[in-house]
This record gives sequence, structure tokens and C-alpha cells, in this order.
Amino acid sequence: MRLAQAISAAKITGTLAAAILGCKVIYALFFSPLRNIPGPFLARLTSLRARLINATGKIGNTARKEYLQYGDVYVLEPNAVVVGDPSDARVVLGSHAFVKSPFYEGMDAMGIQNTLSGRDPEFVKMRKRQIGPYFNQAHMAKMEQTIINHGILSLKERWDSQLVQSANGKIEINYDRDFGLAAFDIIGSLAFGQEFNCLKNDDNTVMRWVDATVKLFGAHSMFHALRRFPGSLAVLSWQRQFDKFYKFGQECVARRKEFLAKGGEKPHDILQGFLDAQDPESKVQMTDTQVQIEANIALLAGADTSSNTLKWTIHMLMLHPEILRKGDHVITSAEVRKHLPYVEACLYECLRVFPVVSGLFPRVSPPGGVTFKGHFIPAGTDIYVNFTALGINKNAWEEPLKFDPHGVRICPGRHMAWFELHTIFANMLKDYDLSLPADYTHLGPNVLDESGYPKRMDSVNFLVTVPINAARDCRLILTKHE
Repeated sequence: MRLAQAISAAKITGTLAAAILGCKVIYALFFSPLRNIPGPFLARLTSLRARLINATGKIGNTARKEYLQYGDVYVLEPNAVVVGDPSDARVVLGSHAFVKSPFYEGMDAMGIQNTLSGRDPEFVKMRKRQIGPYFNQAHMAKMEQTIINHGILSLKERWDSQLVQSANGKIEINYDRDFGLAAFDIIGSLAFGQEFNCLKNDDNTVMRWVDATVKLFGAHSMFHALRRFPGSLAVLSWQRQFDKFYKFGQECVARRKEFLAKGGEKPHDILQGFLDAQDPESKVQMTDTQVQIEANIALLAGADTSSNTLKWTIHMLMLHPEILRKGDHVITSAEVRKHLPYVEACLYECLRVFPVVSGLFPRVSPPGGVTFKGHFIPAGTDIYVNFTALGINKNAWEEPLKFDPHGVRICPGRHMAWFELHTIFANMLKDYDLSLPADYTHLGPNVLDESGYPKRMDSVNFLVTVPINAARDCRLILTKHE
């Protein structure tokens, strides 16, 4: 009797599931306002597909593949599309009418909107007015020596000390780790007023905090159930690391305010900018909690992005070896802009091929909807900008899959990142000769992919694109340039 009841219940459940699936299929094919837009069939039925791709770090590679397969506009979820044409991206990203979607709620720190997660247009405008003056090029120039000290000079000290001890005048470095540690030292000094000494002590404690925070924010954004108990138990280890990161930020803000209260001179750094920041219209300043959160976000958004740009640029140069200019002094960011256009072109080209943000991040179609490439996108539809596709758009670039610094490229970037990228990259090329290790045979200029270009190291994407096997792939032989 019980067996018969179980079989009957299973049949009812199966019939109900089939009916629901059938309704979804019929709606997707005949009634959905997105039915005429190309895209994967499964994407029309469920959002779970996109979330799983995101959660497994495959979104960057999938975005590239699906752009090449479906074109400039395609369906990502039942109520979401992706756009990959630069002109359409400018429309979406260049107007407050396209607000950030609820996806970004998962990036609120302690439930507070910030520069990264801001969804309220008025909040976003106010925060830009508050902190914008402290991120312009003139103000960042006052911090360049700090960037140089914690960046290229610290790297040179580390590498030169190893070279002195080398019997053959050569050393093998892992530039994934070295660039990462230096980037955290730079942002730590500017955004927290602290000497992290990550590179000097080979200490990745702060890197672990940030890595866990990125994963926590991503999990909260994609799976809402993980924000509350009992789902939160699944991300408890990341939450604990974030709590340490949050507490550290609180202590740094309190330490700076105590220093100022005792008559200390205001330093030229990002933390002081946040403390002094005031909206010129409303005269509103940030609270201590907001300052601390913005400092956390600066480290979160600034360290990984700049270090990843450096590592991918070095990787691409090793696949496409070129002779670059040499000099005999520490090169500043201004000198790169004025005298080393090819160095800057290499960085721009890397940002095109490996954009800092290569995943998909949604805005919402405004009231009245919008039309892209002849496809009407109704109001309330999530619109994801495919940053990967922007860099390989076949209508914007000749040979989009080719790494070619001689081309004209336009990529956005913050002034602070450029100071770091310019000074580290240019001085590294000036002071050292770079080569691949003798056993580095799985990649190189002559190891080609299916398109006929040098094969690149495998990667995953969690907000930024990172190598899957950095210990193996990010190895480099350095010798002192004479």
C-alpha cells in the first residue's frame, strides 16, 4: 500500500514537473518578449545555467564563446540579455537610467551601499562628487612616490637581492605572486595608511581576506539563500575572513583619526581623501563606517585588477617577444605617457584582450525599454554588458583575436592604476631581461591555438580573470640588464 502511494506521488510530481517545463518552453518560444533574440535554448528556461557558469569561474570564457556564436545581442537568462557592441555598451554604462540590478545587493558590505554596489542613482552621484576629486590625476600624482616605493622599488629590492646570491646571474620568479603582493602593499599604504609588508615578508594574509571577500560577494549576488541562515553556513569560512578584513578597516580608520586628533599632519593618501570627502552640493560627509567600507572596496577593486593587468601583459609579451626601450633611471608615469608610447600601448592592448572585468554585470532596462541591433528589450529586463566581447568585437577591431600593441585601443582605467602599471611595467622592462624557463614548453611563441595565435594560459573569472595554474604558468627568468 505504501509502495503504491509512493509510486502515485512520484507520478504526480513528475507530471507536475513536466507540465511546468512545458509551460516554460511554450512561453519561451512563443510569448516571451525575448523570443526572437538568439541565444542558448536552456538560457530561455532558467537562470540557474548562468549562475552555475558564474560560480565555476567560467563566465569570461563563456562570454567570449557565446559572443562569437550568437553575436552582439543574445539571451543569457529568461529575463536577461547580453550586449557586446561598444556603442550599445556606452548607452548602458553611460546613463543613470540603466540602474544596477539587485544582483549588486550581494556586494553591499554590512548591508551598506558603496562605490561598487551602489544602485540608487542619487547615491552614486553623491559618492562620485565626494571622492572624485581625490582620484583625479593631479591628486594621485602626489601619491606617485608611495606607489613607486611599494611597487617597483620593492620588487627590485626583492629581485636584486636574489640575483646577488645567484651563481649564474639568473633567477626564476613567479610574477603572479610578486605582482599581487606588491599591489596589496601599494593599496594598503594608500587606502589604509598601513605598511602591509606583504612582499617583504612574503605574507599573503591580506590576499586571503580579499580573495574570501570576492567569493563571498559573488556567492551572495548569485544565490540569495546564502545571505541568511542556514544557507549562510555554506559560506561561513569566507564570512569569517571578511569579518577580519572588516575589523582591520575599522582599526585603521580609528588609528588615523586618533593621529589627526593629536595634531598629526594630514597625509596625501586615499584614506585621508575619504575622511575629508564632502559632497559640494549637500555638504554631506561619509560616516566612519562608510569610510572604512570604501577603503575595503578600494583594496578589493584596486589590488587584484592592477596586478592581473601586469601579469597578463608580461604573459602576452613572453608569447610575443619584442625589444623595448631601456633607460638608466626610475621611470615615472608621466615619462611613460610622454616618451614611451609603446609601453603604454602594450598595457592598453592587454586590457583589450584581457579586460580587468571580463565577466558579466547587469544593469536594468529603463522605463519604456530600449532597442539594440533591432531587438526591443522591455523595461525591467536585466542587461549584461559583455566586457570580453567589447575587446574582440569584429566590427571594432581588425584581427580582434591578435595581440597587437601597434593598434589604436581605447580602454577605461583609473589614474591610480595607471601610475602603478606604468611605473612597474616600464621599469621592469628597463632594468631586467626576461625569458621563459627552459622547461616552459607547454606555452610559448610557437605553441599555437586553434586560431593560429600563441596559446594563452588557462584562466578562470571571479570578478577578474586569473590564471588557473599560476604556479606553473607565471614563471619567468630574470637577468639584470646591462
